[in-house]
Amino acid sequence: MKIRGIGKLLSMGALSMLCIGLSSCWYVRQAGFFIAERRQAVPVAGIATDPATPAEVRDFLIRVEDIRRFSSEELGLSETGSFTTYVPMTKDHVAVVISACADDSFKRYLWKYPVLGAMPYRGYYVREDADFVHAWLRRQNYDVVIRKVDAFSSLGFFKDPLYSFMVKYEAGELADLIIHESAHGTLFIKNANQFNEEFATFTGRIGAELYLVDRYGADSPELEAYRKRRRVSEIFAGFLRETARRLEVVYSREDLDRDSRLEAKRHILEERKAEYASLARNELSGSVYANFEMSLVNNAYLDLYRLYEEDLSLYQEYLEAVAKGDLKEFIASLSALTRKIRETDADIKKAMFEAIARSGS
Repeated sequence: MKIRGIGKLLSMGALSMLCIGLSSCWYVRQAGFFIAERRQAVPVAGIATDPATPAEVRDFLIRVEDIRRFSSEELGLSETGSFTTYVPMTKDHVAVVISACADDSFKRYLWKYPVLGAMPYRGYYVREDADFVHAWLRRQNYDVVIRKVDAFSSLGFFKDPLYSFMVKYEAGELADLIIHESAHGTLFIKNANQFNEEFATFTGRIGAELYLVDRYGADSPELEAYRKRRRVSEIFAGFLRETARRLEVVYSREDLDRDSRLEAKRHILEERKAEYASLARNELSGSVYANFEMSLVNNAYLDLYRLYEEDLSLYQEYLEAVAKGDLKEFIASLSALTRKIRETDADIKKAMFEAIARSGS
């Protein structure tokens, strides 16, 4: 998942749209938008061979098909039929997604869905719908974030399309997005939100680098541009992780009442805002993060980074120790491992640690 406005954190948040056939009137409304969008989708094959198709769009579609082929043939990701249709858009995103945490802790608000289980986000095609829920959650003392999403995976239940705004994406960004969403379509564990998002994030990033090296070369400007984006993004994410760590210290103190936690939170966020000004002038100068407004940061915002990439070192260690550096084997091995677990994030990560330990014995 990718968050708009801070540099894109690839968004699986709109996964919740998979649940659109439910009896709730809210989801009936989303179903109407979902179906209408899918009716606009045009098969890629027809567009790519149409002489009237602009060269930029044709090149984009050829690149997407190449990434899809690499994902399935070289990485072993499932071929779901997604990204084989194209939807013209007048906006720069598909939908918006809302997430929430308690305003004095990182306890997530969870929406419960059949099949998918409990998930920490809900998607809407119309911003006003999300704003309504935002107001309700704020009245319940939740910090809330609404973000634009540029893609989502329906886990193979539907063929997810491409959107016209993606034509402008750089090669690495596009590869990351498609491999990330394909990873979701390959491996998804009910109620294991942290694992699902970390697995897709890690696979998307490593897979994108492998694709760029294979197609453009290890010294290519395409690979360097992608790595530069990742380096800057990691500086920003690291700042948010440290902010969350400082808040977590406060939230875990049993001697503090709610008012004291909120006051300490206010002081920490004010302190971090001043520290960010220096970071923006120096390490983040000239990047998309240079003018980021720290007043947007709350528990829900910080928790997005905790959800998607709090600590990907476990996945790197598993890749090296169990899969011997082979991403295709990494995906196959984790898929086999999780078929035996399918419980919670803790159970899956415990099994990963045990597999790593066995590999070194």
